[in-house]
Amino acid sequence: NSFGTLTLSQAIVDSIHQFFMAFYFAPTLFFRITSSYAISRHFGYVMLSAYQICCYSHLFISINRFFAVCAPVSYKMLFSASITRRVIIVCWLLGFIHNTILDKILGCPVYLPEGGWFFIFDEVTCGVTMWYGDFLINSINVIVVATLDISSVLRLHCMSVNKNDKFSVERRRAQKNLVYQAALQGICFLTELITYFILSG
Repeated sequence: NSFGTLTLSQAIVDSIHQFFMAFYFAPTLFFRITSSYAISRHFGYVMLSAYQICCYSHLFISINRFFAVCAPVSYKMLFSASITRRVIIVCWLLGFIHNTILDKILGCPVYLPEGGWFFIFDEVTCGVTMWYGDFLINSINVIVVATLDISSVLRLHCMSVNKNDKFSVERRRAQKNLVYQAALQGICFLTELITYFILSG
C-alpha cells in the first residue's frame, strides 16, 4: 500500500544516514582520524541530504495519513502506486536539491572540523543561510506535520466519539497514542533543531 511504500522509502534513507553515522562519524570521533576529518565535507553532503530526504518523507507520510482519514474516497486515486512512486522520487529530489543549493550554490557545506564533535556550517559566511535555509524550513516542516497528524486524529475521534463498543474504545485509545506519538516526535525534532542551531552556538 501507499503508506507502507512511503514508510519503506523513509526507512531506507534513514538506514543510509545511520550507516554513515556508524561507520564514518563514530570511528572518526573515537579514533580522531585526521584523513576522515579532511574529507568530512563529502560525507556531510551525503548525510545531510539523507536527513533532508527523511524530513520530506515524513511530511508526505503525514499528508498520506491525512488524506486516508479525511478523504478516503479520493485517497486511492491520490495515492495510487504510480503516484506514490512519483512522490518518493520527489522526496529524494527535494532532499538532494535542498542540500545541493546550500552546499554547491550558496557555498555553505556542512563539515566536521578537525577535533570537533559534530558537523557544522561555516558560521561566519553561512549564518543567515543556515538559519533560513535549514532551521526555519525544517521548523515549518515540523509544524505542518504536527498539524496534519493532529487533524487526522481529531477526524478519527469525531467519527467514533458517540460509539462506546469495545472496538471504538480501543480505537480511541490508539488515537490518543498517535497524538502522543505525533506530539513527542514534534517536540524531539524541534528540540534537536533548537539544540543544534541555537544552544550549540
